[in-house]
Amino acid sequence: MRTAYTALAVIPLILSSACGGADKAGDADAPPALTLDKAKTVLTDYQTTAAKAAGALDPALLAPVETGPQLEMDTAAYKLLKATDKKATAVSYTDPIFYIPRVSGGQQRWFAVDAQSGTDTRHALLFVEEGDGGSWKLAADPQRKETTPLKGVTLDEEGFAESATDGLALQPAQLAEAHATLLTDGPQAAGAAGLAAGPQTTDTHAMIQKIDSGLGQAGVAFSTTFTPASASTYALRTDDGGAFVWYVLRQEESYKGDKVPVAGDLLGLAPKGKVKNLTATTLIQYLAAVPTTGDAQVAAVSRKAVEATAS
Repeated sequence: MRTAYTALAVIPLILSSACGGADKAGDADAPPALTLDKAKTVLTDYQTTAAKAAGALDPALLAPVETGPQLEMDTAAYKLLKATDKKATAVSYTDPIFYIPRVSGGQQRWFAVDAQSGTDTRHALLFVEEGDGGSWKLAADPQRKETTPLKGVTLDEEGFAESATDGLALQPAQLAEAHATLLTDGPQAAGAAGLAAGPQTTDTHAMIQKIDSGLGQAGVAFSTTFTPASASTYALRTDDGGAFVWYVLRQEESYKGDKVPVAGDLLGLAPKGKVKNLTATTLIQYLAAVPTTGDAQVAAVSRKAVEATAS
């Protein structure tokens, strides 16, 4: 349901300071967030509920099983489908691999699932428990075009994963901030170091500059900024000492001109047609592989415009 484009469908294209995982040592004596059987039930129940919500295009049906950026993005996706008179396709997950970290007392419980849908898409599903003993909900679903599971997640003798906050080239909160700075100000900006060049980093910034120039020639003033979204970070330790990190960025866009089209990802969020002023908010979920030294590599991404105003 998430699209591969931002606002006007021309830019190809968090989690902040709090950590949702266990302590920095990955407390080997801490209990797992939940049992494997319970995690399997959570995934099955989510898939069943999400299918019903997709059939009805009713985000209210998603609220019991989704939260945060994921719920915002899917709610907007339903609006887009209704505006374009299209139906949602229920996602069926196959080949699931469960990563359940040990979590110390008082910290939020969470787990991840690496699963397949269709013939060439892998999902890095992130589930969190809302409150102590509350419902388990999907918080993020960055995706990648791949047919093989993630490699190298550290597992203990009982098969449980380890959360990670220390020993990384970029700490989880720093990763989100650095990525946002790079996309907004470019790879040479102060604070933008630490991410490898590629489609979701330097290439995206370069594309934004071309779009800005093109729109300017067409008489449209364009600006965009990226910031870490307000949510927690989650990271799984890998065998090389690094981590897979989930984070979310928020993109704010502004367009001003005589004939700014409301199109692409914004349909359903703003009135159709052409306007003179348009602002939009897009959420972008990422999964990145962060090493102990060197640059982080973006491994998966999912994005959706979630708000827009036009006049």
